[in-house]
Amino acid sequence: MNSRQLLFKRISQNWKQQFSVVKRVVDWTVLVYLVIPAAVISFFVYRSWWIQIPDWMKILPFPIIFVLFFFFLWGDHFLTYVREADQIFFKKKERLFLGMKRGGILYSYAFQILSSATLCIIIAPLWLKHFHLPLGQIILFAALWVSLKWLIMAVRGRLDVELRGWRSLVRGIPLFLGAVLFWIGCYKAFISENILLIIAFIFFNTIVSIWLVRPRFKSVHTFEQDLAIGEHEKNKYIEIIFGLSMDMEKMSKPVPVRKSPRLYSRSNRIFKNRTPKNGFIELFIKATTRNIEYIFGYFKIMGVTSAATVVLPPIWLKITMASLGTLFLLIWLGSVWHKVIGSHSFTKKYAEDAAYFEGKKVVTTLLLIPFIVMVVFSFFLNIWIRNHFFFF
Repeated sequence: MNSRQLLFKRISQNWKQQFSVVKRVVDWTVLVYLVIPAAVISFFVYRSWWIQIPDWMKILPFPIIFVLFFFFLWGDHFLTYVREADQIFFKKKERLFLGMKRGGILYSYAFQILSSATLCIIIAPLWLKHFHLPLGQIILFAALWVSLKWLIMAVRGRLDVELRGWRSLVRGIPLFLGAVLFWIGCYKAFISENILLIIAFIFFNTIVSIWLVRPRFKSVHTFEQDLAIGEHEKNKYIEIIFGLSMDMEKMSKPVPVRKSPRLYSRSNRIFKNRTPKNGFIELFIKATTRNIEYIFGYFKIMGVTSAATVVLPPIWLKITMASLGTLFLLIWLGSVWHKVIGSHSFTKKYAEDAAYFEGKKVVTTLLLIPFIVMVVFSFFLNIWIRNHFFFF
C-alpha cells in the first residue's frame, strides 16, 4: 500500500464514521418526512431564485454577503489523517507516513476550494441578478475568501488545540480581531474595485498559509500536533450531532478532579426557605452553573436568535426566527432539567411530585425572561441600525 492508497482509505473511513453518527441521530422517519422533503423544497426554491428574485432578497444590502461569509471562515483545520498507532507503525516508514501527511494537507486545500465554490453557487442568484455584478468578481471573491480561510486554518494549526476554556478564548481574540480588520479591508477593496489590491491579498494569504503549514508538510516531528488536530476535528462534528439529539444517550465528558468546586465550595444554601420546590431549583442552579457547557448552550441559543433578528430583513422572518428560537429554548431547558433532575439517581424518584413541576416552571420562566428581553432589544437595534446606516 502506497501513501496515496493509505490517504484515500483514511479519508473514506473518516467520512463513514461521520455518516454512521448521523444515521444514529437521523432515523428513517426523520429522513423520509423531514430531510428528503427539505432537500426537494430547497432545490425548487433555489431554482425560483434564478427565475425571479424574491422580494425579501431585493432589500438585502451588499455588505451582508461579507458578514455571512466571515462566519464561514472559522471551524476547520488542515488535516493529515494521522492516528495514535502511526507513531510506532510508521517509525521505519517515514516516506510513506510523510506522503500521507502531505496528501492530507493538499486534500484540505482542495476541499476548501470546493466549499468556496459551493457557497458562491448558492449566492450566485443574489450576486448576479440582484446586485448585477459580473461573474469574474464572484470568482475573485471566492478566491479571496478561500485564501483568508487557508490563512486562518494555518494559524490555528500552529496553536494548541487542546487548550480549553477562557485561555483558549483569550488566545483566539487577536486572531479574530485581525481577521475582522483584514476582511473589512477586503470589503473596501471590493467597493472601490481595486482589483490589484484584491489579487495582492489573495497571494499574501496563500503564501503565508503555505509558510505556516510547511513544518507539518515536510516533517514527521509534528506528530503530536497533527494527532491533536485530527482528534479535535473528528470529535467536533460528533459533539455537534450528539448535542442536537436529545434522545441519544451521551457519554459524560471527563472533568478534572478537584477537592472542592469553584462555586458553592461549602455547599452554601441559596434559599433560606427550605421547601421541596426550592430544593429542586437550588440543585438545578448549582448543577448548571458549575458546568460551563450549560451556560454556553443557553447563550448560544440566545445569540443565534438575536443575530437572526438583527440580520434577517423581512419582518415575518424575524418573527419566525424569534418564535423558533423560543420554542427551541423551551425544549432545550426541558431536556437540561430532565438530565440534571429528572434522570439523576437521587432525584428521579421525585419526578412525579408537584414540587418537581413547579420548580421546572419557575426555572423556565426565569430563563425565558432575559431571552425575550434580548430578542426584543435586537429587534429595536435592527431598527436603529437601519435608520443610521444607509447600507443596511
